[in-house]
Amino acid sequence: MHRDIDPPTTADTGLTTTDPGPAPAAPRRTAARRLRGLAVALAVVVAALAGVVGTRNDRAEAWAWSSTVTLNGRIGCNYATSNKVTWAWVQGSNGEAGWAWLGSGGMTRQYSYTFTKAPSNMSVTVRWGCSTDGAHSTSFGVARPTVGTTTTRNICYWSPCWI
Repeated sequence: MHRDIDPPTTADTGLTTTDPGPAPAAPRRTAARRLRGLAVALAVVVAALAGVVGTRNDRAEAWAWSSTVTLNGRIGCNYATSNKVTWAWVQGSNGEAGWAWLGSGGMTRQYSYTFTKAPSNMSVTVRWGCSTDGAHSTSFGVARPTVGTTTTRNICYWSPCWI
C-alpha cells in the first residue's frame, strides 16, 4: 500500500521561513546613463589610441655620420656678485667659431654653442669676459657623444668649479 506523504511544514519542523517573493527586476538604464557610459568608453579608447599613435620612438642617439654637437653648460666669473659674465666666444680645432648664446644671470650664466662640422674628437677653446676682471680662456677636448648630440662642460677659472 502506498501512502502519500506531504512535505514537512513549518509547524512540523519548528523553523520559520520568509518568502522573499519574486526577484527584483534589474533597474532600467536610462538613455542618458547609457550615453554617458558610451562616452566614457569612447574617451578611454581614444586616449589609448592617442597614446599608441602619439608615441614616437625618437631615440636621442647620435648617428655616426652626424657632425652636429651642441656644447653647453654654465660659465662663470669669480665669486664677486658684481663680476658678471658679459660675453663668450667658442672656437673648435675644426675651424668653427662663434659667439655662444648666453642665458640670463650674472656671475654665472648658461651658455650654448652648436658645432655643425664636428669631427669625432676635437679641441675647443672658450674665451669669456667678466665685467670686473676682464677676459679669461680655457681649452679642453670634446668627443662626439655616442648618445644624443649634446655635451656639457661647466667653465670657470677658479678651482673647484662649483657652478
